[in-house]
Amino acid sequence: MSVTGAARGVGLPPARDTAQRKADVLQRLAADRHTWLATAGPSGAHLIPLACVWDGTRLVMATHGGNKTVRNLRAHGRARAALGSPVDVVLVDGPVTIVPHDELPADAPAVLAELPVNPSRVPGCVYLFLTPSTVLAWRHRGEIPGRTVMDHGHWLA
Repeated sequence: MSVTGAARGVGLPPARDTAQRKADVLQRLAADRHTWLATAGPSGAHLIPLACVWDGTRLVMATHGGNKTVRNLRAHGRARAALGSPVDVVLVDGPVTIVPHDELPADAPAVLAELPVNPSRVPGCVYLFLTPSTVLAWRHRGEIPGRTVMDHGHWLA
């Protein structure tokens, strides 16, 4: 395929509809166990890899309560998580709630125990609950126009 053809999307698989993208995103959220989490603070953007689990409505991570990511979240309260690969991208934006282990509700999802850095076992760590407000998903250039699958916290399919 020529560079010109690739730039026009020639030879790419058909773009998925929104319902299929949503299904694929939910499957990825349920299966993936690592994400890149981006926050921003006074010194600029900050990006770290974290283990994660999907509790059915939120992406949950854990990290040390004193690190730059947590300081940024305390100041600004929002983050972007990136899952997948360059050829199967899922970006999840939203507010993040920081919860120390001793403040975790009694009905917290059992899936939290799957986190390798678990605040119940690692002193000084906190849970990070990212509630999606926007979710973007695409596999190739031809899918970029329909990449938004969640907007303002509501699935589009």
